[in-house]
Amino acid sequence: LAQQGTMPPLPPITAPPSGVHLPGKFVWADLFSSDVEASRKFYKQVFGWEWRLIKEPPQPYGVFYLDELPVAGLAYREAPDGGESYGRWIHYISVEDVGATEIAVEQRGGRSVLKRRSFEERGDFAILGDLESAPFGVMRSSSGDPGDYRAEHGEWIWRELFTRDLGAAIRFYTGLFAYEAEKDYENPEIVEYMLKSHGHLRAGIGSLPTDTDTAPTWLGYIRVEDMDATLKRIQAHGGTVILEPQADTVDGGLAIATDPTGAAIGLLRWDYGDEAPKEMKP
Repeated sequence: LAQQGTMPPLPPITAPPSGVHLPGKFVWADLFSSDVEASRKFYKQVFGWEWRLIKEPPQPYGVFYLDELPVAGLAYREAPDGGESYGRWIHYISVEDVGATEIAVEQRGGRSVLKRRSFEERGDFAILGDLESAPFGVMRSSSGDPGDYRAEHGEWIWRELFTRDLGAAIRFYTGLFAYEAEKDYENPEIVEYMLKSHGHLRAGIGSLPTDTDTAPTWLGYIRVEDMDATLKRIQAHGGTVILEPQADTVDGGLAIATDPTGAAIGLLRWDYGDEAPKEMKP
């Protein structure tokens, strides 16, 4: 994923600072790509994200913004093992202490992919792997975490772990982040358990089909307003739809695609209705 010594000075994930930390909440995402220019163009054309360069090549890094709010980072990562293309999203969970979490992961049978790094503006972060080597990030943000507001169209709305060992994954993540695990009876076709903290649902866990070659992984979902139009833009700009919307799954409002480098993204058309009050963004 990232290599020691190659990360640039990093900007804060919340601007202006929130000063609030919400352990267990997914607060950031970084895309590691072997073709930064192709990735930059794709997310601009599909979701309207504006990318601002932070560090010049040969190891470029920048931040995607939507309506002047930071939504994700984009960093260069050479394709491993002589491959032609590489892309992977890493999703970060807020924690009280990155170093202590890193130790706890290793004690529970996981591993460190990128050891703890510290930057004055960004804070502390590390990239870890769970029992099945599904990578995820942890972060203690210097500027605080984004609040628990409703996601706008074009923003991250949900994360889900796809695993081969559901029970082991639930024990790993509930023990690590003090999540409550609740059986999901409403959408069993897409998620089996919900992970909850501080009164909010944070992520889902679902089982991979036994006949799939897909490796266990975390997937982030972006809220979209028009699924058909979004899928057309994805295909027009070099992406691939790998799971078409199904009428019996969220009323046809869920799909999965990959960008031009192969990084997977989930798409979710979601109407909040009156289920929760919307909090104002900073």
